[in-house]
Amino acid sequence: MLEGRGMSRDLKVAYDPEADVLVIKAGDGRPSYGEELTDQLIIHYNERGEPIEIEVLDATELLAKLVAAVEGSKRAKVRLDVQA
Repeated sequence: MLEGRGMSRDLKVAYDPEADVLVIKAGDGRPSYGEELTDQLIIHYNERGEPIEIEVLDATELLAKLVAAVEGSKRAKVRLDVQA
């Protein structure tokens, strides 16, 4: 799935607890430029314009929100299944 978008299957994940930054790298290339998608999410691209790195700022906060959203959707599904 990721390979078609320039990303390899060999992802490397690093977390810096002091900075609260999560970096997900795909491949060994160096980023040529980055695009800030949100205040907390930056996508870095190589010289061919392929995404090679995802940088998550304030990672703990963003991942906590993601977990809460997933848990909320699971609870909603369970309620729908019970009502059906």
